[in-house]
Amino acid sequence: MKRLRMDQIWLTAPSPAMRLAREQPAGAWRVNAAAQAWADARGLNAAGLWPALAAEWRAALQGATMQGEQAALSLHWQAVALDDGWLVWFGPIESAATAAAAPWGSAVEKLALVQDLAAISVFERDLRTEGAGLMRAQQAVNAHLARALHLAKVSVWRVDFATRRIHFNELGYELLGVAARPDGIDLDELRSWAHPDDLPDLLRAAEAAADSTDVVDLEARYRHSDGSYRSMLTRRVAERDAQGRVVGLLGVSLDQSAQKAEYARVQALMRRMEVVSDAADLGVWSVDRESGQLEWNAQMYRIYGLSRDQLPRNLVEWRDTYVHPEDRQALTESRHRAAKAGAVTYETEFRIVRPDGSVRWVASRSRREEHDGHTVLIGIHLDTTELVMQRQRAEQAVHEKELALRASQAKSDFLSRASHELRTPLNAVLGFAQLIEHEGLRAPSAVQFERVAHIRSAGEHLLALVDDVLDLAAIEAGSLGVTLMPVSIDEVLRDAGQWLSSLAQRSAVTLKVEPCGGWVLADPRRLRQIAVNLVSNAVKFNRAGGTVWLSARAVGEGAGLAWQISVRDDGRGLSAEEQSHIFEAFHRLGIERDGVEGVGLGLAIVRQLAELMQGHIELASALGQGSDFRVTLKAAGGVRLDAPVAAPAAVAATDAGALLADAGPSFEVLYIEDNPVNVILVEGLVALRPAVRLHCAVDGLSGVAMALMHRPHVVLIDMQLPDIDGFEVLRRLRAEPSLAASRLVALSANGLTEDIARAMAAGFDDYWTKPIDFRLFLQRLDALIAAAATSVPKSSTT
Repeated sequence: MKRLRMDQIWLTAPSPAMRLAREQPAGAWRVNAAAQAWADARGLNAAGLWPALAAEWRAALQGATMQGEQAALSLHWQAVALDDGWLVWFGPIESAATAAAAPWGSAVEKLALVQDLAAISVFERDLRTEGAGLMRAQQAVNAHLARALHLAKVSVWRVDFATRRIHFNELGYELLGVAARPDGIDLDELRSWAHPDDLPDLLRAAEAAADSTDVVDLEARYRHSDGSYRSMLTRRVAERDAQGRVVGLLGVSLDQSAQKAEYARVQALMRRMEVVSDAADLGVWSVDRESGQLEWNAQMYRIYGLSRDQLPRNLVEWRDTYVHPEDRQALTESRHRAAKAGAVTYETEFRIVRPDGSVRWVASRSRREEHDGHTVLIGIHLDTTELVMQRQRAEQAVHEKELALRASQAKSDFLSRASHELRTPLNAVLGFAQLIEHEGLRAPSAVQFERVAHIRSAGEHLLALVDDVLDLAAIEAGSLGVTLMPVSIDEVLRDAGQWLSSLAQRSAVTLKVEPCGGWVLADPRRLRQIAVNLVSNAVKFNRAGGTVWLSARAVGEGAGLAWQISVRDDGRGLSAEEQSHIFEAFHRLGIERDGVEGVGLGLAIVRQLAELMQGHIELASALGQGSDFRVTLKAAGGVRLDAPVAAPAAVAATDAGALLADAGPSFEVLYIEDNPVNVILVEGLVALRPAVRLHCAVDGLSGVAMALMHRPHVVLIDMQLPDIDGFEVLRRLRAEPSLAASRLVALSANGLTEDIARAMAAGFDDYWTKPIDFRLFLQRLDALIAAAATSVPKSSTT
């Protein structure tokens, strides 16, 4: 019975173990399921692994060595002597990280295991030990048990009701952060370390254990000597004397602080992911491999065209009902190959069939996680139907290898595609709204003008949200790059003030820009993004009649010289609690109740951008006294502090028409674009410059032919064309000597930093993004007209 009881424990224990016989015939060792799972997870060859470990440990144990480390596999092992051999428990050599990972199974499993092992070990030795050897044998057993408990991170304790003191093993004192006390700790002193909210439950648990023979479990928090609270899972049972009277409590404890902190972190991450998945329309799913239970978020139901009461019962039903019949076998086989290879993550793409019969393409990425002995698959689904169709059309003209995506670039490619797909429709919304509002067109009625303003405002808000989500994703993926160069602070602050002047007027807030003459090392686009975000917040969260000051001052000296750019307001200010969360993504501090638009991404992105540019941001604020956001960046070398440095001179846009009139021939512009809405928008914009003659081509090849025919001053090139892409158009145009004087400009909805950098590195003269900014487009066009008017006129043969 005793042997059967021991086998039941070690064979089903969550900790890897091997039982060794004292002799060495074949098969004189045996491992439990946890050991097999450990070897499988690491792809080890069990046929050669276990005999080698058995031989190594048997040699050590026969030499009376009861614990040690296996260097090749980074294992720590601990042995317990049995009648016919040894039981060896083993696990990874613990560091801070591996200790937090809890490789020995769940807390409840540990408590049960220790309780059983303690009883059996003492019981076996008590029956077999006699006379003078009793004390030595018991001491040996206790030493082995103590090492096993320490290896499993289990604290053992005893409360003596007579002395009202509690005694711990060595690990128990370590968990509390106090030095070991031979006479124990006063019970009232220990209870004073308990969290006030948990103390009543602790007292009730002690009373419940003393009043019965049951084991009583409780999770409670205790204050560590460093001031932090540690969460302990505890188990206690009454200790009775020979007459059955309760004389104390026996118990064990496990430190659950790391696991609870990780759980809280995961919960916070899940809340953020819910917001991101809503914005990006990502389906998120999970499945417990043992129970088969599925969980879906709202986007999964939308992707599959299902209602909430139509969730598949398990993976088999999902596959057989919704995966396209032609893709089921390949999907099943690829999953089996990944599982057999021990892959933790898995990516694939397949078709699904909705209840209405429509077929959609889905990209899936999943990861295998182990939770409390359960295997859980967690993944995402993204409806890639439109992207797949675009890819299939492109494959007809582009060599297969040019379309192959490297796995390490998958996320960056997705962000680029998402940027294009989201920004393209906004180009029409914002562009036509600006055209209608422009004073050069037929004036709309007051009601129409107000409606158009609402369209433009909503479009700008949606564009800002799209840009923020994409920027945050790119930052977290490490794919958002910056290019540092000298940038004028005055120019950046002046632009931010001009761009937000209408918002300030509507909010009855005054903007004051104070010139400083400073230059910093920064990415011009990203510094403007920081300034606009901070000024926009200062205006939106200010009071009517308030003021926002934009200024900068030099700080430091010598090699440490920097400029501190300040955006200060006299609004309501922020409490200390609000300031502690102000730079967290998706944290809006409750201001959404004030009706201010946004999802709380702006300041998180501002902080990340400042750090990418080797700077930092800080905040000074108090309730009722306004807020001051300060961005500190390195000063650009060689720029004087005592006088402003003028930006390069440029011909004023208002003079462009006069200069062109003197230049003789009209200004030729070619626009290569397959989206008819975008073509109509650009035609409307160019119509505001009568001296400009616009030609349009619907694809890359016809665009190249038209460029050779007209030899335009400027070629505007969309980057995603139906036959060849913008880079191939650029290559062909650059190869033509007759087009050497033409300015080649990318005009694309791909607005990520890496997209712009790649295009400029390829040889484009400039990169204009969609949605088209009405004012900026005309300003740049006027600059090109002015440059052409002051250069040598083109030949009349053009």
